[in-house]
Amino acid sequence: MTWTEELDEAAELATRKGYWHVLLFYLLCGLASIPTSFLVFSQVFINATPEHWCAPPPELKGLNLPEDLLRNLTIPGEHKVYDACKSYSLDIQALYTALNKYVDERSELIKVGETVTTIRIKEFIPAVGLEERKEQIHQVEEAILNNRQEPTNCPHGWMFSTEHYKSTLVTEFSLVCDKDWLPRTSNTLFWVGSIFGNLFFGWFSDRYGRRPTILLMILLEVPLAIAASFPGNYWTYIALRVAGGLFFPALYQLPFILALELMPPARRTYTGIVVGMLFASGMCLLALLAYLLRDWYYLSLATSLPFILLFGYYWLIPESPRWLVGRGRIADAEKVLRNLAKRNGIILEHGFLLELHKKRDDELASEVSILPNINGFIPGKEREEYMDRRISKMLPCKPDFTRIEEIDDEANESLNKTIDATLRPKRDSDSHKDETAMLSPEEIPPNLDPLHKTLQIDYPSSIHTFRRKSIQIVHRILLKEEEDIVEKKRMDDQNSEGDCKASPLDVFRYPNIRKKFFLITFNWVALGIVYNSLSYNTPNLGVDDYLAFFIGGAVEIPSYFIAWKCMERYGRRWVLCVFMSIGGLACLSCALVPEAWPWITVSLAMLGRLCAAASFAVFYVQIGELLPTVMRAQTMGASSVIAGVGLLSCPYIVSLAVYSRSLPLIIMGVLSVVAGVTSLFLPETLNQPLPQTLEDGESFGRDFKLLSCVETR
Repeated sequence: MTWTEELDEAAELATRKGYWHVLLFYLLCGLASIPTSFLVFSQVFINATPEHWCAPPPELKGLNLPEDLLRNLTIPGEHKVYDACKSYSLDIQALYTALNKYVDERSELIKVGETVTTIRIKEFIPAVGLEERKEQIHQVEEAILNNRQEPTNCPHGWMFSTEHYKSTLVTEFSLVCDKDWLPRTSNTLFWVGSIFGNLFFGWFSDRYGRRPTILLMILLEVPLAIAASFPGNYWTYIALRVAGGLFFPALYQLPFILALELMPPARRTYTGIVVGMLFASGMCLLALLAYLLRDWYYLSLATSLPFILLFGYYWLIPESPRWLVGRGRIADAEKVLRNLAKRNGIILEHGFLLELHKKRDDELASEVSILPNINGFIPGKEREEYMDRRISKMLPCKPDFTRIEEIDDEANESLNKTIDATLRPKRDSDSHKDETAMLSPEEIPPNLDPLHKTLQIDYPSSIHTFRRKSIQIVHRILLKEEEDIVEKKRMDDQNSEGDCKASPLDVFRYPNIRKKFFLITFNWVALGIVYNSLSYNTPNLGVDDYLAFFIGGAVEIPSYFIAWKCMERYGRRWVLCVFMSIGGLACLSCALVPEAWPWITVSLAMLGRLCAAASFAVFYVQIGELLPTVMRAQTMGASSVIAGVGLLSCPYIVSLAVYSRSLPLIIMGVLSVVAGVTSLFLPETLNQPLPQTLEDGESFGRDFKLLSCVETR
């Protein structure tokens, strides 16, 4: 018997009034969105490359020439479009000769060790008076034009425009021309780091729990983000960004998963929507901060130091009750729910979770009337249905008992009790369940009904014992467990599903889960490419970077609200299909718009961005509801890894615009439409219980109809 519906009902009981669960919900959604939006997109401004050109020879600085004139004389270019990496080389001695009237020559004494040396210094001096100044500028123009030679690489460094940025890491370390690959490398390696972080933290979360994993990420990520404000060189910054990238996907996904597993079914629809809206709000806030500060150092501190407050989550967030039940820790799961209810002003009795479980067990037992004879015979169709129900509720793991009692002397008595129980319509007590569980396979006669044969008991190895002890130590430290060990162990051993664990490889052992995993992964890749490619195209709107970035975030906010309302009424699969199809058709329509109408193209691209953002909101809710609890984080992590590899193609897709402005949009449109159609092959999850075990995930949506619509509760 799994705990899927019991946990849904328990969550509803614990949140039927009060506001603490609402506050906790928004705290988890905020943790998943605001820090991650800053972490990912702050490098857009920190690594921004302002307009730049080669610096003129330092000798000309004394003339105080206008910047535009100096650039026009020393930098190759046409129609005020100048080369960013080339400058004319000048014969300085010839300039001194041609402009001898404006040269100040003096001697200075320089002491080198014990030796005093006299050197001659020549400097250009500006003219005094308006007419003399005009004459000087005219002579300087003629002298430079007559003495400049073939363009070469910038020998004197670069000058940067300060119109939009006072300082960035690019201007700090002169990362232009032959070093312009370094900022791109930093951005790429950030996503490479996220791929490995996804794998590790997904496994760690399903192994040690949601709460310890989230607290570990906060403990490591916040200091790394602050340290990135003080790089000694750019390679140090890259290393810190790669380390920070390890935490991004998991920091976005795990609070979302915890909120999904902690909240009642009615609030799950809001999870992806609220996370998306807060993420878009974080993007708008980042654009506003970058516009006000305009300096990479202060922006880096502003987007990292405030998150020291995240350490307070140690006292705020609980563990996921569903994860605890999946690990056989029924008492801890009940404690989490009772504490949640207590903060909401609700008193739940001790043992209420077990009462819900037993009530559900009795309801299922009464669905089919079983009247076996002494040989365990059940009439054909009823027996088949009963077997299917029992098999669908079996666990994909073996119970891990830590102590097995000897029952040789009591074997016959226990067997008699078992056979007697089969003749009764209901079980007399839970002790009967314990006694039958202690029978070995050899002690059960072949004529006994197979339903009453117990699983073979595995004696725990030293490796399993060490593993369980390590988990206990982690939870003693991070979960602040009480010492009520005996009572909790009795409750867990008698009522739990066992220490259920799953690995990503289990995805491929279950056909239905495998099919859903491949469809989810394809949709994730397609959505990620479409969304990020459209985001990269946002600065091409013809406005400055701050406004373009703000518009890109602002256009997403209404999309989440629209998706929210549509999901509640029409479900997940059809809403996802419609949004992705409309967004794809909008992108494809850009190919039909003449280049003379750029605002039409911009409007269609923004419609595609709106639909892509809404699709992501629906998609995140859907995958969380499709995957079973025992492997939800690992499977999402594996899909996210594959999607992360696909995201590496985004810059190359956007670069195809050099051949045709609509070519990248055509590729995005095709991907979006195809993903919209494939989303119909996933089952509907609205008003459905959250899968708990692998068997729940395998049976969920196995026989749905392709053109079916959402079912009302």
